[in-house]
Amino acid sequence: MNILVVGADFSPYSGGIGTYTKELATFLTQKNRVIVLANGISSPQPFDQDRPYHIIRTPCLPVLHQLAFLIYIPWILRRYHIDAVLHVVWTTALISHFWYYLVQVPYFVSVHGSECHDDTLTWRRRLKGYLRKWKLAALQKAKGIFPVSNYSARLVMSLGVDKECIEIISNGVDTERFKPSASQRNLDEQKRLLTVARLDLHKGHDRVLEALAVLKAQGITPRYTIVGQGDEGTRLRKMLQILGLENQVEFTGFVSGNQLPSMYSSCDIYVMASREIPRRLDIVEGFGISFLEASASGLPVVAGDSGGVSDAVQHEKTGLLVNPDNPEDIASAIKRLLTDSNLARQLGNEGRRWTETQMSWEHVAKRMVNAMQRMR
Repeated sequence: MNILVVGADFSPYSGGIGTYTKELATFLTQKNRVIVLANGISSPQPFDQDRPYHIIRTPCLPVLHQLAFLIYIPWILRRYHIDAVLHVVWTTALISHFWYYLVQVPYFVSVHGSECHDDTLTWRRRLKGYLRKWKLAALQKAKGIFPVSNYSARLVMSLGVDKECIEIISNGVDTERFKPSASQRNLDEQKRLLTVARLDLHKGHDRVLEALAVLKAQGITPRYTIVGQGDEGTRLRKMLQILGLENQVEFTGFVSGNQLPSMYSSCDIYVMASREIPRRLDIVEGFGISFLEASASGLPVVAGDSGGVSDAVQHEKTGLLVNPDNPEDIASAIKRLLTDSNLARQLGNEGRRWTETQMSWEHVAKRMVNAMQRMR
């Protein structure tokens, strides 16, 4: 098939949805011709070069780069004889719906989580609410909806979308890129925890810091590396001083993709206490790709049981699900893995086996292509 992947959030600094677009497009190329349409960015060559798919970017101008999708999509459909369109987020699916009666190419929509919620917290969120009827029409006209988790699927069904058009296709991981380290860490070394995520409120970095304070009072002082950048950075650094954790915690800021595998392999436990924030439906963990990256790297995981996280972390099999609002519960899970090396090894090994046999991007791409061919 000739597949157009429409992924507006596609840049070196994009988060989980950007990773989803890049990795899925890569593995879809194994048996298909793939074109990716994305927002324009300054100096795209270093990021775009050597990709196995063709990238078309809209102009790098405020507002215009969004409106350009309205023109680019129908042009690409005809110019490249596209057989199916995958919209990574629902907002661009509005354009396929707009042009559908003139260019009847079947389109599909991935659903991650928060985009299903409507609220009035910001002007962007209010605008999304005003487009609710169009959003529903676009989703109902789609040949298939692909939620990344059971949580996301329930949100889609709550909108009134036909269940027959919904197929859960989870996020994946590149198991060749993320894998256990060949060199074993010294057992006498200080244990290391890791979080890879934007410094956003719902990612739960603050609750992990509070859990470390609980452990410190018990004489347990693992090191903690936080990879990412975001609005919460200043507050989290102040928390280090208040909790007396300055000597345990390191903020690395942004880390490029080619450095991430070594970050995972240098640590012992992955922890991210993602939570739902009251009255903040715009931020929720629909799945959590970093959990799979950790599992593929052979790490046991401690994860906040919220949103779609339970699809990314199998409780007592690949990791431990905890109450993300309870620092004591988080601390207890971390302590359990720090003191029971057999359990930690068992969870890490099962996580690696699970990602290799079921959750690789190759498996995800195959499931998606099969669904597209069946539904279109």
